[in-house]
Amino acid sequence: MKLFNLSVNQLNQNGYSKNMQTKGKIGALFAFPIKHTPDDCLSCDGYSLLIVDYKDLYNLLGKTFNKSGDAEDTFRIPDYNVSKRFLQPGSEVGTLVNAGLPNITGQWHNVGVEPGAAGVSGAFVNHNWGSNFFYHASGRAWGLGGFDFNAARCSGIYGASSTVQPPSQIIHICIKYK
Repeated sequence: MKLFNLSVNQLNQNGYSKNMQTKGKIGALFAFPIKHTPDDCLSCDGYSLLIVDYKDLYNLLGKTFNKSGDAEDTFRIPDYNVSKRFLQPGSEVGTLVNAGLPNITGQWHNVGVEPGAAGVSGAFVNHNWGSNFFYHASGRAWGLGGFDFNAARCSGIYGASSTVQPPSQIIHICIKYK
């Protein structure tokens, strides 16, 4: 369907006006299964560029990816190939999300006075205690207390995220500059 005689900018599916700053798809990312960078693109390796040489790309990116100490007349492109971060869609564009794993926890409470009274949760599983006894210095007993399990105590990576790294394949990402 072709539109004629528009008096206002076309709107995309999210209700935004078409971005006139991105003429010719400047700033678009391209992914390649091999290390290839087209003539109108730059490899997303975090390069520092002179604003005067890449005005259209600077008008789109600004100094979003700059680091402290960068010169006033420069800006950086993303470093996706260097940082090897996964690109994730979302409404908070540009937010860095750190790696992590969900925490693994569990409890074992052997505080009962007879077999089967032990309680477990989380990463622990209840076993058939039958007539098993626990022994300690004061003699034979049904219960000795409890144990907890918390993977975050052995590595800070556990509990740092609610997701897990999926299987993946490395690609080469470029950004269009002209």
